[in-house]
Amino acid sequence: MRRTLACLALSVQALLPPLASADTPDWMLISETEDPDKIISWYVDMNSIVRDDDYVRAFLRTTWSVPQYGPDSTAYQSSTYLNYFDCDSRKIAFTANAYFRSPDPVGKPVHREPEAPVTMLRFQSVIPGSAGERRLDFVCRFRSTNFLTQASTPTHG
Repeated sequence: MRRTLACLALSVQALLPPLASADTPDWMLISETEDPDKIISWYVDMNSIVRDDDYVRAFLRTTWSVPQYGPDSTAYQSSTYLNYFDCDSRKIAFTANAYFRSPDPVGKPVHREPEAPVTMLRFQSVIPGSAGERRLDFVCRFRSTNFLTQASTPTHG
């Protein structure tokens, strides 16, 4: 009887759709260029937005409609990176860049840069009307202390 119930439970579990994990990115499009010859899209992983001391932190993704080329001529069409947003001074810093061949950040990156501690990052002011300003405005809406406050860094790419 126990064996039958165990088999039944496994069968039911196999039929259920997989549950989304907190580590599974939930990419939301937040900005896109209007140039039809080279569309650049910016996304934020909604599962990664957290308040971290004086900053809001989130993983972002950029995709290009045409391949980009690194210094060694390696082609890529997307990148993921960790952004820190200083909402009060309207500055952004980034780290932990990973570059992927396809528009979706899947598989092994063609290039990866290590994550640096926030104290080592160079914060840059956003330019009014820029994609950086749109990213800052979007993410800083979530800086409420009632929003996610855990400071663990999810893994991406």
